[in-house]
Amino acid sequence: MGTLLFKANYGYKPTTSLTLQQVTKISEIAKERAETLINLYKNLYKTAKLVQKRIRKYYNLKKSKGLDLKEGDKVWLLYRNFKLR
Repeated sequence: MGTLLFKANYGYKPTTSLTLQQVTKISEIAKERAETLINLYKNLYKTAKLVQKRIRKYYNLKKSKGLDLKEGDKVWLLYRNFKLR
């Protein structure tokens, strides 16, 4: 009981030479970096959604809707499309 997880994993106690003032400064820099990464992720997500929307739009324009067949219409079937059992 009372053993640090770091010591249990690595076999020694972690040490640092940072003062409280340095830690506060570093944590502010880390917070700014995290906010920058979050904003970057949001922008990339929006861009990816826009690209998907455009790709979908132009793909659907080129995609054939197929023939308008009704029950009773006669069609030709190709033998090569059937598999024998």
